[in-house]
Amino acid sequence: MLKKLAVAALAAGAVVAVRKRSAGKGEADLWAEATSGPGSVSTPRS
Repeated sequence: MLKKLAVAALAAGAVVAVRKRSAGKGEADLWAEATSGPGSVSTPRS
């Protein structure tokens, strides 16, 4: 019983990690697209 619970928790954690990683990559791609190229927006430099 405890073993099944541990396996389920590991599987859920793996799914969440993959989703977070793919979401982060998508945001990075969008940021790169928005800040470079002919139609880019200006970014403030600090």
